[in-house]
Amino acid sequence: MPFYTTNDGVQINYHSYGQAGKQALVFINGYSASEVTWAFQIDFFVSAGYRVITYDHRSHGQSQEVDYGMTLHRLATDLEELMTFLQLEKPILVGHSMGAATIMAYEELFTDARLTAIVTEDQAPTFMKAKDWMDGNTGKTLGELEHFIRDFPRTKLTNRQLTGQVKRVLGKGMLPFDFQKHQDLLQNVITQDWRKNLTRERVPHLFLAGGHSPIFPPEHAQAARKLQRNTLSEVSVFEDCGHILHVENIEAFNEKLLTFIEKIV
Repeated sequence: MPFYTTNDGVQINYHSYGQAGKQALVFINGYSASEVTWAFQIDFFVSAGYRVITYDHRSHGQSQEVDYGMTLHRLATDLEELMTFLQLEKPILVGHSMGAATIMAYEELFTDARLTAIVTEDQAPTFMKAKDWMDGNTGKTLGELEHFIRDFPRTKLTNRQLTGQVKRVLGKGMLPFDFQKHQDLLQNVITQDWRKNLTRERVPHLFLAGGHSPIFPPEHAQAARKLQRNTLSEVSVFEDCGHILHVENIEAFNEKLLTFIEKIV
């Protein structure tokens, strides 16, 4: 099992599939999840001629369990170090939920100069209720965020029924996650506001949303798209999906992502 070591001494589990030198796609998982959630994207995109990178955040999956550096900006630095370690040139970053927020933190630290494109899956630029965000009709107050953190481990994130094969693969590969120990990371994720990041982006951005997400209303994707200026950016709502599009509707997710990528590379 390959690992690289971050500059603060954490061993990060990663896997690389396909040929070096091909356009690289880096898949970034959400809070509490592991790289195994991308199992049904690997062969599809390698067969399409791309290099696929998956990895586990610190204290997730097979990566080293630690009690430090559990912030989005540290996760973004881990991502930058992985890209440097693998000598990736102009990768496309695909982030689900907290993985998408990790991309936003990455841009804040490093800009998007090193990237070809960005894909964010069911992650609004802010969780917070604000008068200047979607007319103040969505989001949570600070008090409501406390309940969200408490209830998250018991929240059903999917809407579509997962297939038996998907359940077997995820069940075999997912490892326990210490929600109690790492509540601070979730708090760090949900108290950010990345709207100004979007106004500064220069690369194409695909905004994906689940029509029945328990986390965000699907309109967040179009609202976020309006903040972003690249003419190649797109919005796609998977009407019958919940929060985890890439396992709920694998075929549609892969085809949409491939169509977007082929338009820009």
